[in-house]
Amino acid sequence: MKINNLLMGALALIGVGSSLFAEVKPAGIFTDNMVLQANVPIRVWGTADKGEKVSVEFMGTNASAVADDNGYWRVDLPAQKYVKEGVDLVVQGINKIIFRDVLVGEVWLGSGQSNMEFQMRHVKELDNVAKDPKIPANIRYFLIKAHGSPVPEDMHNLPESAGWKKYHRDNYEITRDVSVLLTLFAQKMYAELDVPIGVISVAYGGANLETWMNEKAIAEAGMTEHAKKLLNTCRSWHNDDVKRWDAHKDRATLRFPRLNYESRPSNSYNAMMNPIIPYSIRGVLWYQGEMNSGPENYIKLFPYYAKMMREIFENPKLPIYSVQLPDYKENHWPKTRDVQRKLADIVPNTGVAITIDGNEIDLHPRDKTMVVDRLSRMVLADNYGKKLVSRSPMPDTLKLKGDNVEVKFKNTYKGLKLKGDGKEVNCFEVAGSDKKFVKASAKIATKSSVKVKIPNGIADPQFVRYAWEADPDVNLYNSGDLPASPFEEPITK
Repeated sequence: MKINNLLMGALALIGVGSSLFAEVKPAGIFTDNMVLQANVPIRVWGTADKGEKVSVEFMGTNASAVADDNGYWRVDLPAQKYVKEGVDLVVQGINKIIFRDVLVGEVWLGSGQSNMEFQMRHVKELDNVAKDPKIPANIRYFLIKAHGSPVPEDMHNLPESAGWKKYHRDNYEITRDVSVLLTLFAQKMYAELDVPIGVISVAYGGANLETWMNEKAIAEAGMTEHAKKLLNTCRSWHNDDVKRWDAHKDRATLRFPRLNYESRPSNSYNAMMNPIIPYSIRGVLWYQGEMNSGPENYIKLFPYYAKMMREIFENPKLPIYSVQLPDYKENHWPKTRDVQRKLADIVPNTGVAITIDGNEIDLHPRDKTMVVDRLSRMVLADNYGKKLVSRSPMPDTLKLKGDNVEVKFKNTYKGLKLKGDGKEVNCFEVAGSDKKFVKASAKIATKSSVKVKIPNGIADPQFVRYAWEADPDVNLYNSGDLPASPFEEPITK
């Protein structure tokens, strides 16, 4: 009896002792099959009980940390070169976690709204790839399905489907929801670099820029009051939806109106971005703008979005590449396109892919190969030393010369050229101080300039614009077959 009492007492003490320590739990972005960013410190973090020592081992290196008062721990492992064959990453505390088949390669994050989110299931050929894969096993994706939150979610609160996965029939139902653009981009990068590629999909259809910015970034942009008004507008929209649902004769047949998280300031950031920072990444692909019809706000906000992304991912030079809005029937889009063009110059380490010549006239162009080609040229040239024609012609100087305006372009490479059968450059207009634009004839004058004829009736020309339409018939390109960007600029006399 005495021995049994001692044994029971010992077991009780073991139980008490183990309950004092919470299990080590790495952040949700760490899973089997993950791709870690090469050539930069590898950041690993998670939670444990206060004061618990946690060690992380990878590729013969080891680092440890002690969980702080909030149970948070983080270690920074030394940078690693590319690892093409899967290895283990081990996290050890009171418990031991082994992540299998870990690669080291190039990791890119894709964010924005529906054109970034646009899933493989919408394209028959790619849906078949998701079912019967032709994509190399060294390409992996991490998909965070669209959702929102009014408060920042923690590192463990990701959708159940989130996890690093291969394009494989076993993952068919999730794979077919992965971004077409990111899938094609990953394939392109793999073909060019022959290293493991990881893409992280963090996108939400209908999302505005404000929803991807945290409160600090919005405040730094001086847009806190704007954000409050936007939130009130979103609440009003939702209340109207609820009233319509309430008034419906057969409510049982209708879903209760969902909350418009994708429009509410910081809500997409809180739910989808906050849980994965500060995972080491190479850069960001950004496909957004359709929901920001006010370009005067966009040009104020985006520089602080870029600043925020560089802070949260701990890289002050984090490259960010955007996609300019394509040709479409929205007449207010030219102004947003022009802001996107200007931001590529205003914000360092960024670029913009010009897609004005897509000719689909679709809010969601299905052919993302052109977009991927133009994004990947910038990515490969800027980050991997590839010798490519990587950027579209952009206006540099506009000078009045007699009866003409000389428009000089940068990014012409071997020279400007026309596409198609015409001999003149389409889509140029000139205006006086009243900004009443008149169509103007134009011709390529030199390798880097266009001569725009001042139309009759404009005695004092002040402005030139190009491709300033919803769906312009553009034909001006550089030697790399990249189209000139739409623009509006004042003339220098």
